[in-house]
Amino acid sequence: MKPILEMLYNGEIFPAEQFCPQIGAHREAYRRHAMHQRAFIERLKGLNPPLHNEYMDIVDEQLDEDPLELEEAFADGFRLGARIAIDVFSAPYEQGD
Repeated sequence: MKPILEMLYNGEIFPAEQFCPQIGAHREAYRRHAMHQRAFIERLKGLNPPLHNEYMDIVDEQLDEDPLELEEAFADGFRLGARIAIDVFSAPYEQGD
């Protein structure tokens, strides 16, 4: 297997695009939320079409912001991992601890 940094540099891995929550509860909550949202949008269409358009604009704004939050979370996690690695490799190894 190639070194991870080489794969990242050469565009062989895409952390932002390949992320998929593995927690079953998260996937189920997402599915329920999407189902509720679709039902709500259909109700809005029937009640007041301009309200439906306004709601869709708000949802689109939120969806535009989500990747920015994920990017920050990824960077913070990467920094934490790097700090842990620095600590592990810089601490003197004492057998028996």
